[in-house]
Amino acid sequence: MLLETPKRISPRCIALGSPYFPIFWLATDPPVLVEGGVSAVVPRVLKNMRELDLNSPSLLILLHEHNDHVLGAPGLSKALKIRTAATTPTKEILAKEKVIALYREVDKFFTTVLESRGEGEEYPWEEFPTLVPLEKEKLPPGLKVILTPGHSPGSCALFWEEEGTLFVSDSMGYYSSTGKHFPLFFQNLELYLKSMETMAHTEPKTLALGHLQFFTGEEVKRVFKRSREEALRLAEAVKKAGEEAIKMVFKAIRQDELITFYTEETIRECARLLVKRSLEA
Repeated sequence: MLLETPKRISPRCIALGSPYFPIFWLATDPPVLVEGGVSAVVPRVLKNMRELDLNSPSLLILLHEHNDHVLGAPGLSKALKIRTAATTPTKEILAKEKVIALYREVDKFFTTVLESRGEGEEYPWEEFPTLVPLEKEKLPPGLKVILTPGHSPGSCALFWEEEGTLFVSDSMGYYSSTGKHFPLFFQNLELYLKSMETMAHTEPKTLALGHLQFFTGEEVKRVFKRSREEALRLAEAVKKAGEEAIKMVFKAIRQDELITFYTEETIRECARLLVKRSLEA
């Protein structure tokens, strides 16, 4: 189901900001934010919170280390005066000055694109916050962290048991605005599939992805099945394609809004990684 913002995706969870890079507000005790988005969505998140009279969160939880899921963390952590938590691998990667310097440049690109689409605006860059380890953080009752390597080393999901809502970020791939699915096993295919199996065992009522889509009811089971099948299908196609594999995968994933929000160089690197991990499997 296509996401809108602000949008209540379960009884006590609201998606804020932009549907392309949503940030979720959870009415836990105390409230938390999930996902970091990019800096250009921060003004919209703050505006949404004011207009909906949402209580200020105590914590921002990052679900993995990739730039399009963490670049809003500096602005949100300063504006709301909250801590930011992430898994240890994510914490270690985002502690590197060279990584943050590169991410800042990428953030400028995201801002330009979001401004052109009326989905965001320029926001002053703040110093990246010192992250607290999510594995040791005392979370509000009912929240459970599930480590989900495979997409990236620091990937995790967050399960809100009381609501039956599972926040998976990119751990199950990308579902575009037209319903196409793109597997994203950039770290390891076997881990990616195992992580999906672990997440499926929670039997969520609502599945919230890192971009554009959320699923409810019977859709959830179908999405788990499809995500697994298409990852295996892509890996098999890569092995059959030989020298044309990177070209094939690049063409397959350079579609829909991915063309708008990610540079050709980024998509080509994603294709290269998917080919590499497919051949390693």
